[in-house]
Amino acid sequence: MGFLSKLFGRKSAVVQNSFVKIPIFHETLAFPLPDSWSLEPAFRSLENGTFVLEFVGADQTKEKWHDKLIVQGFNNANDDVELNARKLLKMMQGEMAALDGDAFYSEELFSETVITREKIAVVMGLKRVPDDTAESQFGLYLIIEGEHDIYIVQRSWKGRAHQDGFLVPRDELAAWLVEFKKITLCKNETEFA
Repeated sequence: MGFLSKLFGRKSAVVQNSFVKIPIFHETLAFPLPDSWSLEPAFRSLENGTFVLEFVGADQTKEKWHDKLIVQGFNNANDDVELNARKLLKMMQGEMAALDGDAFYSEELFSETVITREKIAVVMGLKRVPDDTAESQFGLYLIIEGEHDIYIVQRSWKGRAHQDGFLVPRDELAAWLVEFKKITLCKNETEFA
């Protein structure tokens, strides 16, 4: 049985999320957050045109986590540096593969282009992390282009790897992919004033 058929074979898991709307730069991003998680981020940063929020599950911190959700925004990335979703994905893949090329895994799961703006979902990670080869770390990433900005929503898991090196329960990842396909951007209300 191939990796994808094992990964997406069962669809029985249900993730219970509420969509949170946050204005970031030129747009408002609507993204899923587990109902049991705090709306207060474990980490937040706005520096040099980069916005970051990190949410973690109960009894976890920014430093000690096993599952988290990260939201990033890059102000005027489409305008100033002509960055797009594909270029950003290639940069991310290159950085992660540089940590351990043999342990690196990446697979595109979804892409959609509306007019000229692309939305890409990819599962990517390391089957073993450099500082603890018994652990793996994987994330489901959605890269979405706004009119001026680029956003990344990332759902990550870290822990002991399964025999095949993959960490995330396949049905949970499939359920999160369904949720990630619903992530949207809309113009900030203040831009209409």
